[in-house]
Amino acid sequence: MNAVAIGPFAFSADRFSVIAGLIVFMMVGSLLAARIDNRLGTFTTAATLLGVAGARAGHVIAHAESFLQEPLRVLAIWQGGFSPTGGLIGVFFAAVMLWRNAPKAAPWAILPLAVGLFVWVVVTTLTDSGAAPRAPETSYAVLSTDETLAIANRRGRPAVLNLWASWCPPCRREMPMMAEMAGSNPEVDFFFANQGESREVITAYLSQTGIDLETILLDPFSDLSRHYGAIGLPATLFINPDGTLAATHLGEISRETIAERLADFSSEDRKRTE
Repeated sequence: MNAVAIGPFAFSADRFSVIAGLIVFMMVGSLLAARIDNRLGTFTTAATLLGVAGARAGHVIAHAESFLQEPLRVLAIWQGGFSPTGGLIGVFFAAVMLWRNAPKAAPWAILPLAVGLFVWVVVTTLTDSGAAPRAPETSYAVLSTDETLAIANRRGRPAVLNLWASWCPPCRREMPMMAEMAGSNPEVDFFFANQGESREVITAYLSQTGIDLETILLDPFSDLSRHYGAIGLPATLFINPDGTLAATHLGEISRETIAERLADFSSEDRKRTE
């Protein structure tokens, strides 16, 4: 799993590279504002704010039906969910405003944009961990039965593997939604692998919350976190029918992100059958 840890904070590599690019973009803009025209600093601030707002708005509009059911989730940007097209539109509007207000300074706006993009590419490259690991051969006990299950042994069906713990607030927040998504997508195997807790603790948590999960795996030594390189919880992994890793998500995940990944599974399945 491509991720970066800074002290107690963990970031997925794609988010970290975007944050790094934005920080450098604004820093270069501030330097140019002090030396060339102070409106360049205003531009970088406006471009950042409008870019983020536009990217979020594009994502929300694309999933309007889902967000209409829970409007406050529009503000839950920590779950992810941004549209690159919407972000570019926001930056474009900021550039147009700069061009109208300071046409002579406008060409200088290319420099912070270029440097920010360069940093994004470099950080993305440096945080790429290379080939993703395949599904592990190790068998794990299933909470509700006396059986064991090895993720590598399942064949022909895509899977979603969620790494979680009852002490983890984001895990607790996303768990009801994850249970709902598992129940409404029977064509996909959902595995919920508890990390580092005993059977008694897990059972007590599920009894207290009333959450019903079909397949909970016991991973008392957090082997799956090490296998996939998950440096924080929750972590959600999307696994192809052949056991290869299709995508990962570090941190709390949204309903829309899961739906998009499951749609990718369906698309790949149609390609294989054609």
